[in-house]
Amino acid sequence: MTRNRFIKNTFFLILGGMITKILGFTIKILYTRYLKSDGVSLITLVFPTYALLLTISTFALPLAITKLIAEKKERKSKIIFSSFWITGIINIVLTTIVLLFSNYYAANILHEPRCAFLIKILCFTLPFVTTTSIIKAYFFGIENIKPVIFSNISEEIIKLLMVIIFLPKFMNKGTIYGVTFYLTINFICEIMSFITLSLFMPRKIKIKNLSYKYDQNCISEISKITVPTLGSKLIGSIGYFLEPIILTNLLIIKGIDANYIRLNYGYYQAYAIAILTIPSFFLSALSSNIIPLISKIKITQNYKKIKSLTKRIITVVLICGIFYSGILYIFGKKIMYLLYKNIGGYKYLKMLLPFFIFFYLESPILSILQSLDKEKNIFKITTLGIIIKYFILTFLIMLGFGFKSLIISEIINIIFVILLCIYYLNNSLFYPSQQ
Repeated sequence: MTRNRFIKNTFFLILGGMITKILGFTIKILYTRYLKSDGVSLITLVFPTYALLLTISTFALPLAITKLIAEKKERKSKIIFSSFWITGIINIVLTTIVLLFSNYYAANILHEPRCAFLIKILCFTLPFVTTTSIIKAYFFGIENIKPVIFSNISEEIIKLLMVIIFLPKFMNKGTIYGVTFYLTINFICEIMSFITLSLFMPRKIKIKNLSYKYDQNCISEISKITVPTLGSKLIGSIGYFLEPIILTNLLIIKGIDANYIRLNYGYYQAYAIAILTIPSFFLSALSSNIIPLISKIKITQNYKKIKSLTKRIITVVLICGIFYSGILYIFGKKIMYLLYKNIGGYKYLKMLLPFFIFFYLESPILSILQSLDKEKNIFKITTLGIIIKYFILTFLIMLGFGFKSLIISEIINIIFVILLCIYYLNNSLFYPSQQ
C-alpha cells in the first residue's frame, strides 16, 4: 500500500466511520430514551458476555485474513473457506453451551434472571456477525475499503429505521419486550450487511471444489496468527465479561442494593463510556489501515520508515484526543443532557476524562505491535492490565469505596497499559534484533 493510498483509504474509513458513528450514536440516544434506565441496565449487563462469546466465535480470524491476503501467502478462496470451517465448529459449541447454562448464569452470577433470554438471542447472532467479519477482513486484505464502509452504513440505517418505527411499539408491551426486540434487530442488520458485501464480491472468480474443503496447511498458517492474537483478545474480553460480575457480587457482599448497582453500571457504560469513546470511529479507521501497511513495510525491514509513520500516528491521535477532551471538559454536562436527557453518568465522565487522552493511544499502538508480529507483547499487556485492574477493584471495594472503586481501577488500568504499550513499542522499533 503506497503512502497516498494509505492516506486515501484512511480518509474514507474515517469519513465512513464518522457517518456510521453519527448514525450509531443517534440509535443509542433513541434506544436509551425508549428503553429507559431499566432496559439500558439490562443491555449493559449482557453485553460483556456477548463480547466474550464474539471474541471466541471470531477466533481472531479477521486479523489473520487481512494479514495473509495482504501478504499474499495463500490463495484467497482457501483462506476464506478454511476460516468458515473454523467459525462454524466454534459457533455450534458456543450455542450448545449457552442454551444449557444461560438460565443458571443469569440467575446466580448476574443476579438478574431476565438476562437469560437476552443472552440466548445474542448467541444466535454470532454466526451472522462472524460471517460478515470474515468478508470485511477479505476486503481489508485486498485494500478495497469501500464495501466495508457501505456495509457499515447500511447496517446502521436499517437499525435506525427499525428503532424509530418499531421499538416504541414493543416498549408499550414491557421493558423485556423492548430490549428483546432491540437485540433481535442485529439479525436483520447482519443479513443486510452480508447482502451489501456480496454485491462487491468479484464475479469472474471460479471457486473449485477444493476451496470448500478443510485445508490443513491453510489452517496452520491461519493458526500461527490467530492463536497468539486470540489469547490477548480473549483476556480482554474475559476482563470485560468479569467486570459486572465481580463488581455486582463484591458490592452486594458489602451490603449495596443490586438495583442501585445495575442502575449505576448502566450510567457508567451506556452514558459516560459511550461519550468518551465517540472518537473510536477515527481510531478504528486508523488501526484497520495500519495493519496491512506496516505488515508490508516490515517485510523489507525498513524500521526507519515504520518509526517515522509511528511518530506521525501518535502525534495525530494525541492532538485529536486533547481536542476532544477539551470539548468534553467545557461542555460535557450539556452534551450528556442533550443526548440522553439525563446526567446520571456525568460524575463518572468527569473523573475519567483526563486519563482517556492516553486511552486513545492504546488501539493504534497495539495495531502497530500486531503488524510487527508482537502478539506475545500484546498478550502480556492485556493480561497484566486486567490483573492490576481487578486487584485494585477488589481492594478498593473491600476498603469501602463503593461504586467509585470501578472508576479508580479503570484509571489505574489506563495508565498502566499505556506505559506498557510505550515500553514494548520502543523496544520493537529501536531494538528489533533483540525482540
